[in-house]
Amino acid sequence: MNAQMGKRTVKLKSVRDAVAQIAPGSEIAIGGSYNRRHPMALVHELIRQQKGGLVLKGWNNGIDYDLLIAAGLVREAHSSYVGMANLGLAKNFRRACETGGIRYVDHTETTAQERFLAASKGLTFALSKVPLHTDLMRQAEYQAEIRCPFTGERYAALEAWTPDYALIHASRADRYGNIQFDAVRMMENEPDIFIAKSAKKLIVTVEEIVDTTVVMESKFQTLLPGFLVDSVCLAPQGAHPNSCDARYDFDLAHGAYYQGCCTTDEGSRAYIREFILDTPDFEGYLQKVARQKEGKPYGCQ
Repeated sequence: MNAQMGKRTVKLKSVRDAVAQIAPGSEIAIGGSYNRRHPMALVHELIRQQKGGLVLKGWNNGIDYDLLIAAGLVREAHSSYVGMANLGLAKNFRRACETGGIRYVDHTETTAQERFLAASKGLTFALSKVPLHTDLMRQAEYQAEIRCPFTGERYAALEAWTPDYALIHASRADRYGNIQFDAVRMMENEPDIFIAKSAKKLIVTVEEIVDTTVVMESKFQTLLPGFLVDSVCLAPQGAHPNSCDARYDFDLAHGAYYQGCCTTDEGSRAYIREFILDTPDFEGYLQKVARQKEGKPYGCQ
């Protein structure tokens, strides 16, 4: 192997620079589920850089979708669920659906996962019996049907999702973009790996950057090798207020505060201005949250 062939590419970027490459109008897949491990540092930066006209695709979503919708950056959204789990409905998402502010396409957990999985395998479509005899078949995204060439059984043909970018949050990585997930994770059947592999480009935030020797010593935790990754960004607590498996829990207090702000459009805009637009980066947001917990409230409620 010559020197050029053996050279590795450093994938480290700032969150700001990683998001800067995303064009307005892009189709973006967002990893995470419910109130867990959504890549919020990247979501905040999309808002700071005003990347509008987005098409969002996900499996189970919450504050990630809700914030982008409140910021007016979304024209279309796909998911099986958009909510705040035990804190109730995602209020900005619901208002946008009710007023026609966005086009929303409902999916089941399995059909959303199968679309990402097909793309991750290089396939152009997936097969499912789940949508048959349901109202899903009334949507344009579920109109295609196919018959099994062996048994003649009927299936819904699901177009594979190949977003322009996938955004996910993981545990750690080295500077070459080898992405690791902690061995102890809340869910083993999540599609974040499929989401990551489905996209044309992959941006990952991580809790820590470690030396490559550390990655090699725990190589079975490397679920996304560096050649799949375009950018890796250091973002400690980068899923906040969501949880990150065994590293930190969902910030219930701040999540409830956010929900209170989002009772109105004006409150949502005030939250975005205070905690995102008026902060230089995600670290500034975390500092503001910490000051709030010290009894220095901010102004959307």
